[in-house]
Amino acid sequence: MNFQQQGIQSGNDFSASQVRKVDEVSRNSQEIGHQLAEQDLKQLQDKFLLLIERNPLPLIEWNTAFQVIQWNPAAEKLFGYSKSEVLGCQLAQIIVSESERVQVIKTMELLVEEKVGGNNLSKNLTKHGTVIICDWCHIPITNVDGEVITIISTVQDITKVKSFESTLRENEKTYQQILDAITDMVLVKGARSQIIWANKAFRDYYGMSESQLQNMIDAPFSEPDHTLQYIKDDAYVFETGQTLEIPQEPVTRYDGEVRLFHTIKSAICNELGQVIMTVGVARDISEYKQAQKEQAKLLAILEAAPDFISTSDLTGRVLYFNKAARKMLELGEEESLLERHFSQNYPKWANEIIQNQGLPESVRVGDWVGETALLKADGQEIPISQLIIAHKSPGGEIEYFSTIARDISELKAVEETLQQKAQDLEHTLKELQSTQAHLLQSEKMSSIGQLVAGVAHEINNPTSFIYSNIEPANEYIKDLLRLIQLYQEHYPNPVRVIQEQIEAIDIEFLMTDLPKLLSSIKMGADRIKKIVLSLRNFSRMDEAECKSVDIHLGIDSTLVILEHRLKAQHNRPAIEIIKEYGNLPLVECYAGHLNQVFMNILVNALDALEQRDAKRSIEQMQEAPSIIRICTQVSPKGKVVIRFVDNGVGIPENVLKRLFDPFFTTKPVGIGTGLGLSISYQIIVEKHKGKLTCLSIPEQGAEFKIEIPISLASGD
Repeated sequence: MNFQQQGIQSGNDFSASQVRKVDEVSRNSQEIGHQLAEQDLKQLQDKFLLLIERNPLPLIEWNTAFQVIQWNPAAEKLFGYSKSEVLGCQLAQIIVSESERVQVIKTMELLVEEKVGGNNLSKNLTKHGTVIICDWCHIPITNVDGEVITIISTVQDITKVKSFESTLRENEKTYQQILDAITDMVLVKGARSQIIWANKAFRDYYGMSESQLQNMIDAPFSEPDHTLQYIKDDAYVFETGQTLEIPQEPVTRYDGEVRLFHTIKSAICNELGQVIMTVGVARDISEYKQAQKEQAKLLAILEAAPDFISTSDLTGRVLYFNKAARKMLELGEEESLLERHFSQNYPKWANEIIQNQGLPESVRVGDWVGETALLKADGQEIPISQLIIAHKSPGGEIEYFSTIARDISELKAVEETLQQKAQDLEHTLKELQSTQAHLLQSEKMSSIGQLVAGVAHEINNPTSFIYSNIEPANEYIKDLLRLIQLYQEHYPNPVRVIQEQIEAIDIEFLMTDLPKLLSSIKMGADRIKKIVLSLRNFSRMDEAECKSVDIHLGIDSTLVILEHRLKAQHNRPAIEIIKEYGNLPLVECYAGHLNQVFMNILVNALDALEQRDAKRSIEQMQEAPSIIRICTQVSPKGKVVIRFVDNGVGIPENVLKRLFDPFFTTKPVGIGTGLGLSISYQIIVEKHKGKLTCLSIPEQGAEFKIEIPISLASGD
């Protein structure tokens, strides 16, 4: 109610001029009220615009025509467009790729119609074409009639978050693949011992899939007592957070077999340190436990044996003494063997025999028998008959040495008595023993060669029979196949039983494959003939007499035997052999021993190249392939020179100085014995009156050079 109305209602107390004055005051009051309201509205708008401008999140306001009407600095920073570039532009045209634009516009239409919620994820484009993943939050602005007039959208760049989530998922997948690859059983459980995840080894052992194991406590075929113990162990780890090691526990397999496992169960905690899961890792120790029992039996036998028994590694460190050995050496039961070397067991002269004869012979043929002596703590010597055995791995590498020795003091005393009584026969006896030893050694060397040659001969006979019958067999089969073709042409519809047999044997495949089969047999027979020829030549190693031979034939035979190592492997290309043979005469030599030298040098070169190639990529090996060059010639001094040159990493100077020392090797324990090049040196220098040298520059390969006289009678 205004003042004029109040005046009229009050009667005639006011004059007309007073009424006009009151009305003027009323109008002024209304104008002042409007001015104040506009000021408040302007202040509110300024605050709103300031809030938009200062908001750290990108904030965009767009109308029902999808045109941008507000674009704050945070939006400029995120999308790269300035405010002036986007005002009045279609929002979808600016920051949405063309392939997704239609779907985004549909979503915007639904937002205007208030038919969808105000949050969504989408892929957007920046001004520079970068794809980002954004989390949008839309707030519709309505008029007094409730109609949407504009929409204010806030944007959050979650590209890195999504990338991190994707990386986490990939890492989880990778870790599961790693756990599936190991042979130990891995099992993850939650509260109340329920299975969450199991690796492949566990799933295979239980014969169940991952989905079948989900939320299961234990397999139904397991023993109830075993299951109850598993639950107790899981509960302990879950409640205490402590790691639990179970040295031995029985686990039932899906087929009912019960095996022993060594298990470790640990807790998995969240960021608050609360246990949320347990993980168990179990390893099958059934074979290990059985091996322990067998080892205990063997140890009991060794301890009860009256003979001296010991073992040592390739460096000479003593690994084991039985009771008899400790007694002979006067060692206490509690005395440690940790720092004891096998050379401490023998006097100096006996050590020389073992080093120069016993160990090299045992490495070469597997064992050595001889007479040496043990050295007691007080310096007294005990004469012994000693057996040294070189124990090899399945791959033929020396792993350790063992010694069995028997005290022959009484026997030696008897021998001395007999020698005293038969002094007049001593000289004759020595000559006889020398002749006998020579004959035995010659027989031993020749018997192995005869065996190899005999085997080669026996293989050659059936191979020749097979080889000679392949061609007739091929012709017969061609005739039979032609006959079958004629039958098929002239009797295309045979009786049912023949038709069924044709289908059963797949006659078309048989007719195609049978000639190929015969061709493969012929190739195999050719290969056997080649190997037999090489064996015959290489068997000369055991011929004791000196003969004139073709050196090139010996080298070629050695290469045939090593052909399996020269071929391309799954992880490297073939090792190339380049032969640069000169015009050599027949050379007087011990052919078999010389072949042994060729074998040792070539094997060392192959080892060096393979070790180097193991550290190179396929591209590097193809760019710089491994090569062994074999050169032969006659020197101006009338010597035969044979050079083996490889392009490996070479030999360091400190190693080169000791290359031909007995038992010196740079290979890992169990791989090399250090005897190959030492024996080769003796064969060349002592048996053939020649020279064996090695020249090498690091990273440029190595060259082994052999010089021997054409005739041993003319040697220096």
